[in-house]
Amino acid sequence: MDFYDVLRGRNSTRDFSDKEVDEALLNEILEDALRAPSSSNTQGYRVAIATGALKDQIGKELTKKFDSAIKLQGLSTPRKLVQGVLSGAMPNGDFKPDINYPSEMKKRAIACGKGLYELIGIERSDRAGRDQWMRKNFDFFGAPVELFLFVHGDRGVYSALDGGLFLQNLMLAAKARGLGTCAQASVAMWGGTVRKHFNIDKDYKLICGLCIGYPTDAVINTYQPDKRSVEELCFQPKRN
Repeated sequence: MDFYDVLRGRNSTRDFSDKEVDEALLNEILEDALRAPSSSNTQGYRVAIATGALKDQIGKELTKKFDSAIKLQGLSTPRKLVQGVLSGAMPNGDFKPDINYPSEMKKRAIACGKGLYELIGIERSDRAGRDQWMRKNFDFFGAPVELFLFVHGDRGVYSALDGGLFLQNLMLAAKARGLGTCAQASVAMWGGTVRKHFNIDKDYKLICGLCIGYPTDAVINTYQPDKRSVEELCFQPKRN
């Protein structure tokens, strides 16, 4: 594919076919992703990859966590804390979940969610429908491969930055080979559940997941949220 077709055509895939991804192809994509720059070439990130029965087991455990969390909705804070601990629904990730976006970012997040749900016919008032759609995150939207991205905790934002560059390379390399991807902050909420299935160095923290596979022709896979203009992107110089 032409580079600009890859760049402009990449979007989040949220419905995957059951076609397996060849291991050699996946390794090619990872090798391309490793061409990403990093601070002093420190490459402060690692990945864990789940396929087959392991992926299904992790997905089953994460879905159970999500289902337990949904049952806490509407409870008072004290009851929510007690039931959350008893049910195992409380987050056990390496980073605190945070969706308290600043106002300018919140507007874009709301617009993105609104456009997505309108496309698939879920009304704003349909809380159950939105919960069921969110639930799909935890079986990885049916993708045959789930990659978990870990960053070195001692490097803080710098490892996160380097990990983001790696992740972007990976998504573009996958797109160039006809694959789809979807980055998932949601799976990191229960990072402890993921961690127990791999030999993870204690210094590495789970920051997000990534679904990888072949997209279906489902309408959800056509969704492209609006991007701000270059003028909106750029700060302007001060005028004397």
